[in-house]
Amino acid sequence: MKFSLTATVLSALILPTVTQADYWLTDFSAAQAQAQKENKPIVLNFTGSDWCGWCILMRRQVLDTPDFYSYARDKFVLMEVDLPRNSSGMHPQQLRNNHELAQRYKVSTFPTVLIITADGTLAGGFTGGRTDLSAVTQPLDLALTNTELLQQATSQQGIKKAQTLHTFYQNRPAAFQRDRHKLRHEIADLDPQNITGIHTEIQDIATIRNISDKTRNMNDDEAIPVIIRALPNITSSRRTDLQQLLAERLNNRIQRRREQADTLEDIEAIRNDNILIIRYCLAPEYQERATQGMNEQFAVPQSLLNRLRYEREKRQKYRKN
Repeated sequence: MKFSLTATVLSALILPTVTQADYWLTDFSAAQAQAQKENKPIVLNFTGSDWCGWCILMRRQVLDTPDFYSYARDKFVLMEVDLPRNSSGMHPQQLRNNHELAQRYKVSTFPTVLIITADGTLAGGFTGGRTDLSAVTQPLDLALTNTELLQQATSQQGIKKAQTLHTFYQNRPAAFQRDRHKLRHEIADLDPQNITGIHTEIQDIATIRNISDKTRNMNDDEAIPVIIRALPNITSSRRTDLQQLLAERLNNRIQRRREQADTLEDIEAIRNDNILIIRYCLAPEYQERATQGMNEQFAVPQSLLNRLRYEREKRQKYRKN
């Protein structure tokens, strides 16, 4: 009797294990209704439960844990969007709904976790498996802030609304700027004085598009000077887009010159291209360290030339064999 009483007391003290089925919805309409009722955003976990290794690992190590449940239960409505290869255990309509959601949000990488408002507006998310709780909660926290900004904007007008929407626009990860064109122009209409800088960004986007089109059929030697001349005219955050385009062209030319290098003048040309990357493509805080590394690499030009010749000979022999 004593043993039975002890067992009864212990069993009462043991908390039930939280499982994914306890708090992850699978019906989008139900998730939206709950989100509207509780005034919460929705977390959509796009997964392949029977084939995606990273999905399974993230679910086991993060999403199914009591720690994640404690973090998420008061902040989000949670929904799993499963796209299994063996769908025999899933209702056909649910599978169709899940595919439609994946198409709606252009999900092609698994796992993908999206955070949306109750009306379906995308606020943020991440792609790829993550097995650390903080790596999952960090983008969710940012998206939660974004949903609060969107809600705040609904009660604002004019420049106040433009500034709130602009903060939302800047916060949302680039990979999830699906409606960025529409949002930019909504902000621009609310901000005719360009207080947020959105008009400058729109102009810079057009300039970069023109430069990209202009240089598309140019070789690297022709395109690089054109891009460098355009850089001072780009003053918004979009400058990084043009810097990336320049870096791609310079890296192409560096690779070609390394493969063909046969004189010390060729080595100097490679060094000059590295200088251009440091000057035009790196943020100021990285330039000094990058310059030091470059100077070490080119400290003995003849030695570098000999190594590049040796590597070329090895490639040639390999191709012959």
